[in-house]
Amino acid sequence: MQVIAFLDGRPGHEKQTRGILRELEALVNLEVIEIKVRRQTLPAMVWDLAGLLFSQKQTAGLEGYQEADFLIGTGTQTHVPMLRMKRALGIPAITCMVPASYLRSRFDLCFAPLHDGIADGGNIVTTIGPPNCSRPQGEKSVSAGLILLGGVDPKSHHWRSPEIVDRIRTIVQRGAGVHWTVSSSPRTPSDMVEMMIEIASELTNVDFFRFEETEPGWIEGQYARSSVVWVTADSMSMVYEALSAGCRVGILPVAWRRADNKFKKSADYLARHGLAVPYSAWLAGGEGQWREHEPLNEARRCAAEIVRRWPPKD
Repeated sequence: MQVIAFLDGRPGHEKQTRGILRELEALVNLEVIEIKVRRQTLPAMVWDLAGLLFSQKQTAGLEGYQEADFLIGTGTQTHVPMLRMKRALGIPAITCMVPASYLRSRFDLCFAPLHDGIADGGNIVTTIGPPNCSRPQGEKSVSAGLILLGGVDPKSHHWRSPEIVDRIRTIVQRGAGVHWTVSSSPRTPSDMVEMMIEIASELTNVDFFRFEETEPGWIEGQYARSSVVWVTADSMSMVYEALSAGCRVGILPVAWRRADNKFKKSADYLARHGLAVPYSAWLAGGEGQWREHEPLNEARRCAAEIVRRWPPKD
């Protein structure tokens, strides 16, 4: 199969697309053509949308793409370019996020995480969480733990650094035999970073890394070696990556602004099904709260669905 992958340069989006492509490679002989999508201003996006809705299909400049079997991409910036190429080539278009309602029916397949609240059926296939590139790798160390910090998002939640630091101290003190690696993210506020630097200087079993200090692939290496991973609840993509890597996962709470926040729904789902442990439950029940389960592999399920719907020609 030949696939055209639209990539918008955002690591979280590209991980979803690349995770599915990697699982497709295990099922079929796959050739991937990558197209880099530049971020556009709102007026430019509106212009492109008008071109999709009202202009005639154009095949000029598409030489070399005529043998493609389908298109795939993740993120709003990829949607209109994919649909314009779909119209020109007459092949299916697949996305890993729910598009805007006025574009949804134009896609042949949308993989939608459960927390988006979109019903399964037709061109919608729901997933427990977004597909990703994480996989179990080798033996994990019972003495290695990982703590991943999200940060400020005024629309989603209140970030209270002192409360989160207190919870991290409790985790570190209870896991005295574990060496903890802690990492910030682009959204982590400076006061949180400063407090973590102080904790790492005080405690010999804590190392703190600013996200700017880490290289591509660093976090996957941490998942591979860490038996336990704690993630703040505003960073659900990392929760699902850790679950896909076969880690035991705990969720550090944040103060949600709305009770129907989609990340809160996602965390509640994982807790109900024993896939992840909320901090409050862990605090009350200790290590007995962890349950054994198979690592998630939503990327493989997505790949299998693609092949089921569009079997290879050979």
